[in-house]
Amino acid sequence: MKRRKSVALLIETSNAYARGLLEGIVKYHRENDAWSIYLPEQERGADPPFWLTSARIDGAIARIETDRIAKAVSSLQVPVVDVSSARRVANIPWIETDDQAIAKLAFDHLHERGFRSFAFCGPKGLNWSRWRQEAFVACCKIAGFECSLHQTPSLFRKTSPASTSIELADWLAKLPKPLGLFCAYDITAQVVLDHCRNQSIAVPEQIAVIGVDNDPILCELARPSLTSIAPDAIGAGYFAAQWLDQAMADRRRVQPTGFTTPFRLMPPLGLVLRQSTDITAVDDPLIAKAIQFIRDHACDGIQVTDVLKHVALSRRMLETRFCTAIGKTPHAMISMIRLSRAKELLQQTDLSVDAIAEKAGFQHAEYMSAAFRKAFGEPPGRYRRQLKTLQ
Repeated sequence: MKRRKSVALLIETSNAYARGLLEGIVKYHRENDAWSIYLPEQERGADPPFWLTSARIDGAIARIETDRIAKAVSSLQVPVVDVSSARRVANIPWIETDDQAIAKLAFDHLHERGFRSFAFCGPKGLNWSRWRQEAFVACCKIAGFECSLHQTPSLFRKTSPASTSIELADWLAKLPKPLGLFCAYDITAQVVLDHCRNQSIAVPEQIAVIGVDNDPILCELARPSLTSIAPDAIGAGYFAAQWLDQAMADRRRVQPTGFTTPFRLMPPLGLVLRQSTDITAVDDPLIAKAIQFIRDHACDGIQVTDVLKHVALSRRMLETRFCTAIGKTPHAMISMIRLSRAKELLQQTDLSVDAIAEKAGFQHAEYMSAAFRKAFGEPPGRYRRQLKTLQ
């Protein structure tokens, strides 16, 4: 009988993103049933398992985040796919989050809620945190705003929690308010929310906080519950498994067959709104009222004329003041909310495109399809089919 290939998964099980990677790998494995898998239970940054160099391994998928893991993986002389942004081993395929897209989604969310002061907080020494910070600062700069920054110690460095806590508390106290704060990931955001509560800083009224990873346990345990961006960890894990399978079949280490580049950046699935950003920070009370009305009723089929009835302004005055407040027209905001709802329904349900168009507030499915293609670069049907290939 043909020997099944043995694959080592050097991925921690201690956080939501890593578990999502593993779930994606499981989906690929379930479809193909071709491997024997070694999966040690380990924490982030743990030493490589003792059996790694002695076992007969045909390939590996690894979060190569430390020099120890990099050295161990490099000694294997088998195909490896890296699912970390650290880039500690050159010339192997790697898959990571699209941090520019994540940062833009965070900025757009806070900006659309009327915030004009912004800040970023994340651990130092990690590429994904640095890339998210740089992209968020760039978004602020393009829109004409400054961004305050604070870096917490690296995840892999032992630092006194007391000193770190004092520095973060001082920084939060001095920030201009109201403010939109983007945290590199949910764990940082949870710490920030704890400090805000201890200092009686109202969230989201004074500081609106958004994280990344959409870890349901962390987000729902946080007080208030944490708005978070959901990365496509499952998709990343699936593609990593696909790449590794091809590389093992081709007996090549550098680049799997059929791919033009040795890396792939996975765009986020979307943003999950919770209490930590559920507010409209707009100085103009009539425009704040209009924004809230649009958020509540955009998917009910409203038009700008319905907004005018709610706030009693002329159309020209509404659009002028609306653009001044959030940088887009009422019609654009209605369309954005409808498209976001359509995307969510395509991801989470099996409803027909016609049914989704109706639930998202579009009068016709054809109009929704055209708007969806313009906004996301592909029609709804193709978007859903691509999602299903990862399930």
